[in-house]
Amino acid sequence: MYFQFILLVLGAVLADEIDDHHTVSRVDSNKYSVEKEKKFLLYDVNFGEGFNLRRDVYMRIANTVRLLRESGENYILVLPPWGRLHHWMRMEVALSWRLFFDLQSLNRFVPVIEFEDFLDETENHPIDQVIYLQHYEEGWGTEYVRKFDERKCLSPAYSHYKQDETGKWKGWFYSYEDVRARNFKCVSIQGDSGTLRNLLKISNYTSMNTVMIDRGETILHENFGDVHYWNARRSMRYSNDLVEIGNSFRRKYLDSDDERDKTEMVSDWKKERARRNALGGPYVGVHWRRRDFLFTDNQKFNDGQIAIIDQYLCAHARHFIGSHESTFSFRIQEDREIIGFPIASTFNRLCPDKNPNCEQPSKWKIVY
Repeated sequence: MYFQFILLVLGAVLADEIDDHHTVSRVDSNKYSVEKEKKFLLYDVNFGEGFNLRRDVYMRIANTVRLLRESGENYILVLPPWGRLHHWMRMEVALSWRLFFDLQSLNRFVPVIEFEDFLDETENHPIDQVIYLQHYEEGWGTEYVRKFDERKCLSPAYSHYKQDETGKWKGWFYSYEDVRARNFKCVSIQGDSGTLRNLLKISNYTSMNTVMIDRGETILHENFGDVHYWNARRSMRYSNDLVEIGNSFRRKYLDSDDERDKTEMVSDWKKERARRNALGGPYVGVHWRRRDFLFTDNQKFNDGQIAIIDQYLCAHARHFIGSHESTFSFRIQEDREIIGFPIASTFNRLCPDKNPNCEQPSKWKIVY
C-alpha cells in the first residue's frame, strides 16, 4: 500500500472546464410555491468577510428563516450573489449560487431563490426595508444578553447607503445598479438566529413583503453544532458540476473513487445516517495556509469554484491535516464529518517547527 501526497495551497491546477454562465435556479415547485409565498428575506455580509465565513453566515440566516417558518411566517430566503470578495484575485460579481452549490439540496432545508429570480418575481420593485445590523456602541457590558434596539447609525452605515433624488435608498445590492429600498434603519443587536427572528416579528417587519438584513455576520448561531446547525450544513451539497470535476481528478491522479474509498453519499441528505466507516482515497490532504491562489491566471474556474474543488479533494483523502483557526480547514472537517470519517483522520493540524505537540483543533462532531 502506498500513499500519494496532495498539498493544496488554496488552489488546484485543473484543466477541465465547466459552464460558468449565470443561469439561476428555480425553487422546487413540488415543495414550495413562490407564487403563494410572497415574503422574502434578503441578506448581505460585510465586504471583508471571506468565502468560507460567508458559508457559515448562510447557515445562521437559513436557521432564522426556519424559525420564522415554524412560527407561521412563509418566508423564502433570497440567496445573495457571490463576488467582489476581499481575498479573491478576480473581482467577479453577480455569481449565482448554482455555480457552487446544489440548489435542490438547499431547498430541502428552507426554500431559497436566486437573486435574479427574486427580481423577476417582484418585478424589481424597491425592497420594503433594509435593516443594517451593528454592534452596540457601548459594547456588551458586564454580561452577554440577547437584545436589539433601533439606534442611530454608526460608521460606516451611511457610507454604504444613501438616498437618491427620489428618496429611495441606494446601496451596493450585490452590484445591481437599479435596485433600491424604500426604507433604511440601523439596529444594534447582540444575539443569534432566534434573536433575529424576534427582531423581525416583534418589530412588525413581518408585515412587509421584502426585508433585507445587512451585516448578517453580526448574529451568531443559536446553538452552535446542534442538529439544526448540521441540517443546514448538510444541505449545502456542492454543485454536480464541481463534484464531477473533483471525482474525475480523483480517478485520474489519485487512484480514488467513492466505491473503493467507502465515501458514497445518498442523493438526499435528509436520508443520511450516522456512520464512521469512510476510508478515503490513498492520499493525504493538507491545507497549508501561505497565501491565496498561487497558480496561473488562466484558470477555467472562478476563485470560489477552485476553493470548493480543493476542499472536495481534501474531504475525500485518507487523512486530512489543516491549518490553525482556518475557516477553509474547518469547512473540510465538516465535509469529512458528513461523509463519515473516523475522528482521528480528520481533526489534525500543522504544528510550528518549535512546537511539534501543538494543540489540535476542536472536535466538532456531527449531530443527527
